[in-house]
Amino acid sequence: MMDLNDKLLDDFKQLITNATEEESLVLAQVVQGIRQKREGKYRTYIMSFMQSTTKHEGDELLMTIPLHPILHNSVEIVHGGLSATLADTAMGTLVNERILDTQVAVTSEIKMNYTAPGVGNFLTCSASILHLGSKTSVTEAKIYNDEGVLVAVATGSFFIIKRPKRT
Repeated sequence: MMDLNDKLLDDFKQLITNATEEESLVLAQVVQGIRQKREGKYRTYIMSFMQSTTKHEGDELLMTIPLHPILHNSVEIVHGGLSATLADTAMGTLVNERILDTQVAVTSEIKMNYTAPGVGNFLTCSASILHLGSKTSVTEAKIYNDEGVLVAVATGSFFIIKRPKRT
């Protein structure tokens, strides 16, 4: 019986041999994402696959992702769930930066309003904190495409809990 790595290598060789240009781009994105996660550039696989970059402007956190076929839905616009992931991650990252190292903020609620298709070269999410208490936080995020068109607006609530011990 083949071990998992041998099977993966065989599957990968078959995929590459018969891949369309788009499939090759997606495979390259996945491989690069795994490598960058391993190297510590990203904390999570999903953000490595999305190739997120983060910067601060005043009290806001800006998180940008390039648009890539791995993010598309069946009509070739950014999948709404991935837009929600971008908003949730940007809001959560900002809250986690503002609380004690012994705490962690976890999403308790998120609401998305989609206002335009997620198309273009990249999306930028601007996240801000509306309220930061000792037990909860309320946040807001706005996602824009590269032409400045508002794609989505989100609000999120986060529980602030004691950071679990890592195993």
